[in-house]
Amino acid sequence: MGKRNRAAVLPTNIPQLQNLIKRDPRSYKEEFLQQLRHFDSSRAIFELKPEELSTDFQDLINFIAQVSPCYPDETKEFPEQIIALLSKHYQVLNPELRRTMALRDILYNHIVNDIKNSNQKAKNNKLNKTLQGFMYTMLTSAEGTAGNGSENAIAAKRSLDVCIELYRKNIWNDAKTVNVIAHACFSPVTKIMVTALQFFLGNNEDDEDSDDDDELPDIKALQHKQMVSKKTKAKAKQMEKTLATLKRKQRSKKKAETFNFSALHLLNDPQGFTEKLYTHLSSVRERHEVQLMIMNLISRIIGIHKLTVLGLYPYLQKRLQPTQKDVTQIIAITAQASHDLVPPDVIEPIIRTLANNFVTEHCAAEVMAAGLNGIREISSRCPLAMEATLLQDLTEYKNHRDKGVMMASRSLIGLFREVNPELLKKKDRGRSATMNMREFKPSLYGENRGEGDLADLQLLAENADEDGDENDWDGWEEASEDEDEEEKGWVNVSDDEADLNIKLSDDESEDEDGNKKPKTKRISANKERRMKKKGVSSKDEEDDKEDGVTEEDDEETKAKRQQAETERKERLKAAQLMATTKILTPADFAKLEALKLQKQADQKVNPTKANSGKRPAPTDVDQAEGEVSIGSIIGPRKKAKQDYAERMESIKSGREGREKFGSRKGSNERGSTTNKEKSKGKNFMMMAHKREVREKKKLSLRDKQIQLHAHIKKQKMRK
Repeated sequence: MGKRNRAAVLPTNIPQLQNLIKRDPRSYKEEFLQQLRHFDSSRAIFELKPEELSTDFQDLINFIAQVSPCYPDETKEFPEQIIALLSKHYQVLNPELRRTMALRDILYNHIVNDIKNSNQKAKNNKLNKTLQGFMYTMLTSAEGTAGNGSENAIAAKRSLDVCIELYRKNIWNDAKTVNVIAHACFSPVTKIMVTALQFFLGNNEDDEDSDDDDELPDIKALQHKQMVSKKTKAKAKQMEKTLATLKRKQRSKKKAETFNFSALHLLNDPQGFTEKLYTHLSSVRERHEVQLMIMNLISRIIGIHKLTVLGLYPYLQKRLQPTQKDVTQIIAITAQASHDLVPPDVIEPIIRTLANNFVTEHCAAEVMAAGLNGIREISSRCPLAMEATLLQDLTEYKNHRDKGVMMASRSLIGLFREVNPELLKKKDRGRSATMNMREFKPSLYGENRGEGDLADLQLLAENADEDGDENDWDGWEEASEDEDEEEKGWVNVSDDEADLNIKLSDDESEDEDGNKKPKTKRISANKERRMKKKGVSSKDEEDDKEDGVTEEDDEETKAKRQQAETERKERLKAAQLMATTKILTPADFAKLEALKLQKQADQKVNPTKANSGKRPAPTDVDQAEGEVSIGSIIGPRKKAKQDYAERMESIKSGREGREKFGSRKGSNERGSTTNKEKSKGKNFMMMAHKREVREKKKLSLRDKQIQLHAHIKKQKMRK
């Protein structure tokens, strides 16, 4: 009887029929053929009105698509029927029905997961190269297409999405994939170009797939469920399977790290790519938002690789106007494109344009603060472009009435106290900068002082392990023979000690034979005074007073300076020894990256301790490499005055969850009682000595009646 009832219900209960067919296709073939005939009749009715949504027809499509592997001969025409419907009525189809019949997302996810599974255990370089070549062919097929809706454009967009997704999943994280995506930045299809630009401008250093963490089972919940529920063999096997999956995930996390360098570092020809991108920017008319993205990418590559594209700076200078749309972002882009290898005479007109157009009294305070902050960001990257006269004019805003302008001007003063205090006025140099003026030597254009090259080695030498590192290469992948041609073999370098020309410090110089000789030390101010008393000629005492150096400060600062100099020499010596005697392993590079991140985090949390009293760097830890945030250009801003609507909204939001406003007189809901009410509950012997009690005993009967009538009248008035 139950079987008959189920057979009667099956024609209307499609999910149950689908479940039964997958279990036993032969027994329910007649029911499937009945639903297939129903699909043919519904399809004929649908073609009469394709714009309407038919829920039954949509359910039949899902049903046949799910059970078609069970009946391949009966459903061999089903794919052609769906394709014919999409080709004929794609413009008027209901969105829900179109989503049901579309296979694009399913195919996209299948391709990504298939490539991911193929490279899960080991990199399949042969398959990857073949597929990367195919993706490049699909991207180039859309070059002759101007529209976004053509078939070639859609296929190219999907190919680009596959490359980006696999790069972010750390599967295709090589230079070939990055350069395939870089080719899409010049696509005539705007959607493809914007997708490629967003890839390079975003943070693409996510090593782990975000979906993997969501798939991890909850072990505690499963263990609790197993304890309280009935014990069966099936549940025990499921628990063992879950534990094995978790252990496999943990083992994969403990594997050696595979570095995922930023995509901008993997470009084959950064200079050529940037110049081509700038030509594309100046020749193609795109929307303002797209132009900003192209300018941002150009400036980011210039800042990271320290390139020279001189035509970009006049292009940006024309747009440095307070009325320009998104001018704050353009100022940040200009700062990103500045570095110490750009000629100062190219950056100097930009700084002067910012000063003339933004830092003037007829501009608003926010505009002045943005101009000063932009000048500070540019000057921190190219300090030689600043003139002394202009700097001294800008520092006069240090006492401005607006807080944002005042802090922007003082930050500019703080920058040049470290970079070049000679450009500041004497009253703005500060104590430490004035004391170090004698030993300060401003850097020249293109000069490399040598310490910057060994900064990373100094950091690594300070945290080096005492044990040997013979096994540092264990667990790291070696380059295979079928990698790119550029990575074949080692580069032959000279091992002659004469070729190693490492400049240790400014306190040591070399003679003609290459021998080191100590640099002559300057005579301290205290020693000059003692020599002057003995009749030895020296500088006038007034010069020391003008520089702000006193006799008490000299001995103390001299000891601190000598200690700092000794520590600096030791760090440089350790770094030079590591550079000449050790080959860095991948483990060393991994440790160096971790130390850099830790140092940046320490500077963010405690800048005084991490930076030895110097002002903290303006960059953020979470910020992408070479990026200048818009917040650093805007600076701290005073809260704007609210209008009437904003004030009323604030008042209403504050009243939410609060009692009704008004007097609480007469209400019983009080926090406490009065002293008179408390006295009524006290023991009589505690109140017998009170004046009110003693006088109450002496009252006559008439006075008691008057008080009683007054009390009754008052109670009636209070109701």
